Amino acid sequence: MMLTQGSVGNSKERESSVYTKNILFMYSKNILIVDDMPLFLKMAEDVFRREQVDIMKANCGPEAVEIIKEENPDLVFMSLDMDGGNGDDACRAIKNDDDLKTTPIILLTKGDNPDEVERCREAGCDDFICEPITREILLNTSSKFVKFPRWSGKRAKIDAHVRCGTTAGGHFEGALSDISVGGAFLESEDVRPVGSELHLNFSLKEDLPPIVCKGRVAWTNRKKNLKKSYALPGMGIEFTDIKKLDILSVQSFVSKGL
Repeated sequence: MMLTQGSVGNSKERESSVYTKNILFMYSKNILIVDDMPLFLKMAEDVFRREQVDIMKANCGPEAVEIIKEENPDLVFMSLDMDGGNGDDACRAIKNDDDLKTTPIILLTKGDNPDEVERCREAGCDDFICEPITREILLNTSSKFVKFPRWSGKRAKIDAHVRCGTTAGGHFEGALSDISVGGAFLESEDVRPVGSELHLNFSLKEDLPPIVCKGRVAWTNRKKNLKKSYALPGMGIEFTDIKKLDILSVQSFVSKGL
């Protein structure tokens, strides 16, 4: 059968759509934080930022139940005591609902109080943690229920042509030689000053959609002043504005080479 230009284009669009869905399914996670105090929410947002987790928020138990019905989060952290409705009551309602009961719920208590611990157990939660809560406790407890990529510090070799634009309107080209979720090394004779903002357009592989993002020059490797002798002239680029799907694509590339 002869393929027309239109059928080839449609085939590429379908492949791109399947790729997008696979990436989102493998690596995109949603965590619901249920607390009427902002301190724990702030900690959670900071801890999960590098894991590319979407944080959802609720201020009380009844609100959490409605969000879980609509959004089906991968994990729920819920305070035991809240003004608008306690966490153990909401947990009990969720665990008694056949459509929701598989949602992992971790209850948060004010301290290692036997009465509060018993309330957690009677509510049927999957786990509970007691204040004071540290970043390590939060991440380790989450990892029991959610698999995180944790590739924020890993890098991979890449050979990708990149088109660069500047805020002043100039354009130049180069090549990416290594990449991580946080940035990449851009090989180019046209080295820009540290702090310069660049608009980047590149593809991880030829058959994948282009990544269009912004970056900042974090360090430079000039021809007459090579800070890293093993590298060619160019710039270390820190990604400053990049879509979540593109970060997930980079994560997949770093992990598997796509």
